[in-house]
Amino acid sequence: MKYDNPHMSEHSPRMGNALTRAIGSLGLKLTGWKLIGKMPDEPKFIIVGVPHTSNWDAISASLAMLASGFKYTFLIKEEWFFWPMGPLLRALGGFPVNRGKGTNVVSQVSELYEQSEKICVGFPPEGTRSKVERYKTGYLRAAYAAKVPIFICAFDGQNKHVVLDRLFPLTGDLNTDNTAIKAYVDENWIGVHPERQK
Repeated sequence: MKYDNPHMSEHSPRMGNALTRAIGSLGLKLTGWKLIGKMPDEPKFIIVGVPHTSNWDAISASLAMLASGFKYTFLIKEEWFFWPMGPLLRALGGFPVNRGKGTNVVSQVSELYEQSEKICVGFPPEGTRSKVERYKTGYLRAAYAAKVPIFICAFDGQNKHVVLDRLFPLTGDLNTDNTAIKAYVDENWIGVHPERQK
């Protein structure tokens, strides 16, 4: 069933119902966060949540996605998919990845995109809430392999906004793109804990 939502585009992956959207909206209201912007009109893309400086990033992003009815997939070690955690994690958007020796996570993500009509996988490119000089490159390797664009979801810590920002143009060069994305984020967005960002 279709529903009107200013944050969603025609091809956005969707999940949930009126109840889950109400729960997400209430959660945002109670925590003082707000979702602004709009998802790209793309059926498949990778979304990066930046700058990642606080536990609130994941909480506010999850509430925002729940409130909008947007479905995003997150990667988690397959060891966590035991009963009863497995069904719950899958329902929330979890995708089990094998991180064992000799396995290739990028290939697993690429296959996931090939098998899906609409999908968005979320990455925190810092890989930590601490200050980093450069982002980890797994999100870009996955985007190149799956031939999908990168979309930036920014955490505006000063105004408590989850911002659906923009598709970022890629050159295909790993170091160039990774450096450019971090520079763009650092120039335009300030996280919950600015001292952990630059």
